Amino acid sequence: MKFAAYRPAFALLALLLAGCQASMHPKPLWTAPQLEVMRAAGFVQTDRGWELSVADRLLFASDESRVDEKQAVAIARIASNLQAVDIRHATIEGHADITGTRRHNLILSGQRARAVASVFVGAGFDRGNIRTEGLGDRYPIEDNRTAEGRQENRRVVILLSAP
Repeated sequence: MKFAAYRPAFALLALLLAGCQASMHPKPLWTAPQLEVMRAAGFVQTDRGWELSVADRLLFASDESRVDEKQAVAIARIASNLQAVDIRHATIEGHADITGTRRHNLILSGQRARAVASVFVGAGFDRGNIRTEGLGDRYPIEDNRTAEGRQENRRVVILLSAP
């Protein structure tokens, strides 16, 4: 048999090998400008994605879900900066301390997440690109036996995952 008979098979094999080589060097998940904006806003990389860092959490008063004016300005600035580098998806998680019933804390934490999401939407984010979740008091980061610990646990976390 002559080589010409195998030419289509070799061409297909070459294409398949080229595809394998391309997948060995995947496109980076984030661009340098996106990484710069996330870091500047206080996001840190975690095993869940890019998360607003501990020092910059959005905290709430006891039994409160309203975003105060100062926080709203800061959140809107973060949202605008993320959009400027084409980051358009976010998960916003609300948390609560252990005061109140478990059901109440779950509802309150959801209200906190939605309040922050509303600021994102007001800054131009598409509501369909924001996932909100109220997690209640299930994931404390500080000791709920102290007033300071409870304050730290009344928070919202903004999480960014790969586009």
